[in-house]
Amino acid sequence: MSLIARYIGKTVLLNTLLVLLVLVALTGIFAFIGELDDVGRGSYSVSSAMIYVLLKMPGSAYELFPPAVLLGSLLGLGALATHSELTVMRSAGISILQIARSVALIGLVLMLLVVLIGEFLMPNAERQAHEIRTAAMSERVSLSTRTGFWAKTGPLFVNIKSVLADTTLVDVSIYDFKEGVLKSVVRAEKAIQQDNGHWRLELVRRTRFEETSLNTEQSETEIWPNLVNAELLTGLSVPAESMSVANLFSQISYLKRNQLDSRFTELALWTKLTNPLSTLIMLMLSLPFVFASQRAGGVGQKMFIGILLGIGYFLLNRLVTHLGLANGLSPAISTMIPLLLFSAIAVLGLRRVT
Repeated sequence: MSLIARYIGKTVLLNTLLVLLVLVALTGIFAFIGELDDVGRGSYSVSSAMIYVLLKMPGSAYELFPPAVLLGSLLGLGALATHSELTVMRSAGISILQIARSVALIGLVLMLLVVLIGEFLMPNAERQAHEIRTAAMSERVSLSTRTGFWAKTGPLFVNIKSVLADTTLVDVSIYDFKEGVLKSVVRAEKAIQQDNGHWRLELVRRTRFEETSLNTEQSETEIWPNLVNAELLTGLSVPAESMSVANLFSQISYLKRNQLDSRFTELALWTKLTNPLSTLIMLMLSLPFVFASQRAGGVGQKMFIGILLGIGYFLLNRLVTHLGLANGLSPAISTMIPLLLFSAIAVLGLRRVT
């Protein structure tokens, strides 16, 4: 059975990667066409747009992975059924459940691949993509390092450790230089932009460097009319869906500690946690349709079924999660409902064909 399991797994894996490559390439082409409208703004060039689209591709691959797995499984197993290989396997005494176990094994490999993309490749690529695009369009002096984001506004050098989705700045340090000499340092726990464009710094500590002394002042709030470009920060504020699980946990902790709304971030976290499971469910969902249509229908029919199921899962997932948030439903429950529903469909389908 190990040889057959490897053969089935290799077939499903190659077809899944092929479908994923095609879907990501198509998405990248349309995204590049859309970026051409912004070419010419600031120093944003065609090459910058191309780099931006390439860096966005890991995120596209992560989002498209479940439907790509479904289509790839339907194509791969459908090809085995078309060439009567599945029939031969079953005639040799291999049951559908044994074949399903083989498919589940490659599903674990695909789940690991999804985790690697979502946790390591996508967050860094998305951050670099936003920085390249925003820096080119804004033409502001800026730098992103391991210590946070740095920006220069007049004589001020601003360091921001983190930018939330609503452009709230977390852990802000402002260094004021006069004629190359550091005159003061202002540190604030957070900075919130007001309707008039000014920034309200909260829990502020100011340190002044005099010729012979060092003075420290503290205040609850301060208003700064010109701190940093809001458009620049909007571009640097990477969507929660593109963050790693560790960063999402950190941001949820901060939001709860400061009594801020964390539901959208929690939803992104649970979506991140359940996305690998949806990969396995898509694989199991393809099996009933392959075995039920061994004697009828070809590749076109299986593709049509896969597209309908993929679109159905995508729409239902978005609908349930957003309706759940609007009606006060827990993000964990909202993300689990589509998974449980499609899992039930897969189990019922497998029971019908076995």
